[in-house]
Amino acid sequence: MVSLKDQKLLIVAPHPDDEIIGCGGLIAKMKDAGGKVYVLFLTVGDTKDFSGNGFSSKKERLLEIEAVAKYMRFDDYHVAYGHNKHHLRLDMESQLELITMIERESPISIEKLKPTIVLFPTANNYNQDHRAAAQATFAACRPASRQYKHQANMVFSYEVAADQWNLEKLFTPNFFATLSARQLRKKIAALRLYSSQLRQRGNPRSPKALQGLASVRGAQSGTSLAEAYYLHRVVV
Repeated sequence: MVSLKDQKLLIVAPHPDDEIIGCGGLIAKMKDAGGKVYVLFLTVGDTKDFSGNGFSSKKERLLEIEAVAKYMRFDDYHVAYGHNKHHLRLDMESQLELITMIERESPISIEKLKPTIVLFPTANNYNQDHRAAAQATFAACRPASRQYKHQANMVFSYEVAADQWNLEKLFTPNFFATLSARQLRKKIAALRLYSSQLRQRGNPRSPKALQGLASVRGAQSGTSLAEAYYLHRVVV
């Protein structure tokens, strides 16, 4: 078992809501145990989408971040690129720039925060921002001498329900975080606070999808409820 009491968790989220969809249960579990949670949002912007409104604005999404951060008790968060020119265009940015933001420039970068755990999305998501975020964070976590570069002891990729829609290999988890019913309820309540992104049954961003996936991952790990991750590195 991994003790979460003294852990410092850094989550890299391409967009606001990815951290809850992928890690909301673990965030609740971490805070319950007395650990610290930080979220680096890479982009926020105006978005045309397939929803009732057909559009979500940068302003409303920033307000949603504030509400979620307060509810989930984030210790801090930072929006790296708050301009429309970056939103849904991370694949057009220099990988060096993204790596540097995650590694050094953000107020909660790896070198400044010195997290013990780093989480980032899978690289095989259909969304270009998710792929760019995964590649940049993985590079930022590369092995190096601890005398000169901070090394998180644990590095994971987290899943979102839509990861199954890809042209490459499916997400194959090798690490599970068991959740209590209360922790799952907290995750779903946080998703509801992202009201511009909330969808109904039949959509990967729906509460039913999160509940169903938690049940499946629980069954796969011999428990009732769980979140699944891919462990890239653990150092003990």
